[in-house]
Amino acid sequence: MIRLQDIADMAGVSRTTVSNVLHGNTKRVSQETVDKIKKILEESGYQPNIGSMMLTGKGSRIIGFVIGYSYTHGHPSMMDPFISALLASIQDQAEKAGYYIMIIGGSEEKHILEIASRWNVDGLIFIGYSEVRYRQLRRRLNKKAVLVDTYTLKKEYDYQNVGIDDWDGGYQMGEYLLEMGYPEALFIGEETRIRVNEFVPKLRSDKIFSGLCNEKRWQGFKAAMEKKGGFCSIRRFITVSEDAQTRKRQYERMLPQILDAGALGFGADYNAIEMINFLHDRGIRVPDQVSIVGFDDCVYAEYVRPRLTTIHQDVAEKGAVAFDRLKRMIEGETLSETYVFAPVKLIVRDSVKRK
Repeated sequence: MIRLQDIADMAGVSRTTVSNVLHGNTKRVSQETVDKIKKILEESGYQPNIGSMMLTGKGSRIIGFVIGYSYTHGHPSMMDPFISALLASIQDQAEKAGYYIMIIGGSEEKHILEIASRWNVDGLIFIGYSEVRYRQLRRRLNKKAVLVDTYTLKKEYDYQNVGIDDWDGGYQMGEYLLEMGYPEALFIGEETRIRVNEFVPKLRSDKIFSGLCNEKRWQGFKAAMEKKGGFCSIRRFITVSEDAQTRKRQYERMLPQILDAGALGFGADYNAIEMINFLHDRGIRVPDQVSIVGFDDCVYAEYVRPRLTTIHQDVAEKGAVAFDRLKRMIEGETLSETYVFAPVKLIVRDSVKRK
């Protein structure tokens, strides 16, 4: 097995210089030497010893990917198309940059702190974390971190967040359904089990909060529906359970309302596809009787029949941006912009019919 000293001999430099390149400490190393060492490392297939790197205290090349909830749509979070696509993108970027990804369950603060310390992770990427929950953790976590899709109740962020323009996505959805002849369309979002007192301390802590991303998407949807002077009641914003069996019972009760509205906008493709199957099993045709629009443009949006009209977000790009910003912070760069968000766009397929 090739050793660090072997790499140094091949490059004609000291072992310390090679070690500095491996750890990203290249301020005093010429670019020519850096390129030469990296080429030798790549050609030789050298794999650094993680244990040795951690013992140096100079970094482990490990990035923690923290998932803030155990279940999504009633299934383990890793089964969710959005989570898996995001992780795949981050893993791809990390591998190219010589980092390793460690998945950390984020349901308990103590567990995150223990893993981050034990493995000496260089930084963390969080998904599914509320603002207050992260602030509480940050007091005890001395690590660089980037959050994905975390929403603040303040005007400005004081932490790194990568997201999308949720309001505009909801607006595009509502605008399209209105133009297609559905002024009474409903917006359906799945609840997220988050303690409300993280956002509004005066409310009961055991209440279920519907998720700020769905709130923002609904606000855009409502604004679009009202752009021609109509009124879009809050009653058209329907929150369904995170439990699959409970959702089905809710859909059964909602069926007359669904048929009367004629169109549904969803906060996630998963729920939109679930509804298509639910209606199909009851002999109700999409889009002939009910039109449906999703949100995310997940991998299954083109496989379901009818193919799903949806709001597209570039999940791969979101993962790449999150990793790039974290890597730059780890390398000592100060990022002036705290909130980076990407635009979204409507993808028209076959699940909506003009009325």
